[in-house]
Amino acid sequence: MTTSAPMSHHEAAAAIVAAVRTGLPGLTERVVTRIRAEIPFYATHDVVAPDDLRDSVSANVGYILDSLTGTATANLSAPHATGRTRAAQGVPLAEMLTAYRLGVAELWTELVTAARSLPGVHAEDVIDLAGAVFAVQNTYSDAALDAYRDEAREILRARERERAALVEVILTGTTAKGALWEVANALRLPLDGVFLVIAAETELGHDPIPHAESALAVIDVRSVWRLDAEVSLGVLSLPDRSRNGAVLGVLDRHATGRIGASPVFAELHQAGWGLQLARLALGSPAGGSKVTQFRDSPIDLLVAAAPHAALQAARAVLGALLRLPGEELELLLGTFEAWVRASGSATVAGAELYCHPNTVRYRLRRIESATGRTLANPGEVAELVTAVRAWRELPHP
Repeated sequence: MTTSAPMSHHEAAAAIVAAVRTGLPGLTERVVTRIRAEIPFYATHDVVAPDDLRDSVSANVGYILDSLTGTATANLSAPHATGRTRAAQGVPLAEMLTAYRLGVAELWTELVTAARSLPGVHAEDVIDLAGAVFAVQNTYSDAALDAYRDEAREILRARERERAALVEVILTGTTAKGALWEVANALRLPLDGVFLVIAAETELGHDPIPHAESALAVIDVRSVWRLDAEVSLGVLSLPDRSRNGAVLGVLDRHATGRIGASPVFAELHQAGWGLQLARLALGSPAGGSKVTQFRDSPIDLLVAAAPHAALQAARAVLGALLRLPGEELELLLGTFEAWVRASGSATVAGAELYCHPNTVRYRLRRIESATGRTLANPGEVAELVTAVRAWRELPHP
């Protein structure tokens, strides 16, 4: 800075900016080179092309120089455009802000160099200019940051809509095999493996398992979800069948409401069938856990295949039992199921139920009397097992 007739701060700023403008192409190249050298993400041509970066640097440096002389437009179009473009290109936010910092640092060096070469520019002018530069940098960075976040939110919403549509394609089970492969590939799901379908009740469209995807990923389970106003639906890909219990435990811990789960199945195109069973499990009487899994047995699957007919048959078989008070009916049905699990042993069933074997026999006689079936007849036992399963598994008034 040389000794000469003093200039006003505004005149000094205008003179410095005018000097910098004469070397603007070279300054732009230096900023581009430094950004590409110091930020690895910008070094790959397939993400931010050199010409794209050069145009962005030129526009934004021009905006800052205009701001320093009071001629910048008020719409902040340059930083807005940069923020939205970088978000769309997938540039991490930290890298974008680092590029801004490097660009301003290089510009400031150029401004100081120009100030030193001009007569009539004093230290006070440079100090005043520094305050203006960093005020503009804050405004510039905030504008780019807001635009980046707006664009990122729009991209996220669009991707979530696309993902929901792809999940819907899988759950309808009506897609051709080739198209299913494309959908599965987009969602990073295999066509064959170990799968579960989940149906979780929602309240006013709020996600009933807000941390499901990340919590399941911890146990190496990939999941994709679709949220509706009344239910949240998920397709889960498990490493193996042994992970089923862990999955149900994770869902039980994180769910805010009831959840129905399908049995494990092996082919992705069966997801529509799995959804039907998950919905049935969701509508079945609740137990102690928030998660109810539809049992994977031939009887249960036959019941699910014709739920209306199965319920009609259950009412016909159970007969007068269904007119008992709820707690009494539950006691008798629970005793019958324990007796079936005990292979017909009243002693073993009594041990499970913490009651005397004679109590078990008394309850079984009540079932025989109410239904007109005898437990000595294997065929009639089979009818009762099927009826009880249908009544337990299927939603009913």
